[in-house]
Amino acid sequence: MESLPPLRLRPEFHRRLWGGDTLPAWLDEPAPPGDEPVAEAWLANGDSVVRDGPYDGLRVAELVTRYGPAMVGEASMARYGAVMPLLAKFLDADAELSVQVHPDDAYAARRHPGSGHLGKTETWRVQHARPGATVTWGFERPVSEAEVRGALDDGSIGALLRTVPVRAGDVIHNPAGTVHAVGAGLRLFELQQASDLTYRLWDHGRLGADGRPRELHVEDALAVADLSGRGDPRPVPRPGPDGWTVRVACPFYRLEETTTDGTVSGRTDPSAMHVVTVLNGAFELEAGVGGHIDLPEGATALVPAATGAYRLTGRGTVVRGRPLDHRP
Repeated sequence: MESLPPLRLRPEFHRRLWGGDTLPAWLDEPAPPGDEPVAEAWLANGDSVVRDGPYDGLRVAELVTRYGPAMVGEASMARYGAVMPLLAKFLDADAELSVQVHPDDAYAARRHPGSGHLGKTETWRVQHARPGATVTWGFERPVSEAEVRGALDDGSIGALLRTVPVRAGDVIHNPAGTVHAVGAGLRLFELQQASDLTYRLWDHGRLGADGRPRELHVEDALAVADLSGRGDPRPVPRPGPDGWTVRVACPFYRLEETTTDGTVSGRTDPSAMHVVTVLNGAFELEAGVGGHIDLPEGATALVPAATGAYRLTGRGTVVRGRPLDHRP
């Protein structure tokens, strides 16, 4: 397997009417043209562009096509082919998002063939939260499809949904099928499958930029929604390797976190790449095959599967994701 250096990636901003508009200044990047607030910064996905180094200006998708398992790892190639399987982003929510749900891989493939979208399991790591901030996660109790339809018709759907208080440092895990919503006053790091398939179940009667109610996707949403009222939104953290803490381990990815004032090590292997994001502070990422990358606060690097050993030196908190973790 050919050795590849770590790659620092440029964020890609997306405007949404619920956005808080703080991300461009925080990430020290120019905002794109548009009228709505900047709500999301996509940090790592197939369309991400490499910043500096021998692959400066190339998209991740181009490098995945060129290098295959050396980029994303053998497990991801075996399951999905030459595609980037993860999407990492920051969300800045000044207003509450729509109540929504995402499909799993099977439904995405059947309902949206040829779209390139996977199913969407996602995890939020809360970075900043206003006092009293909450998220919506699932239902308070088991409900029927007919009951949900009736509550949508009369506007009482909020009474069926579970409200979860959150604060900085919390992790909320949303398996595909979980009905959920980001609340107002939150900035989140999100790791998810590489998909932008969202079915809006309810949107508070909100109007879009055109002055008309935003589109809902009730039939698709109910086709995939978990109505059981079961589960716990907060995964239990556990010790991981080399000073990292495992925040989530699911069939699609593993999310780890560390806070340090010094050096922490990591190692990719032929099975999977790593996506590394600095939540606060600043770090230098060093690897034997590619010198070093400076990672200021908010920056993201993709460490290819073929990179091998690397280390992060600095002060602050870092998260990293790797695809297709099947370990318990």
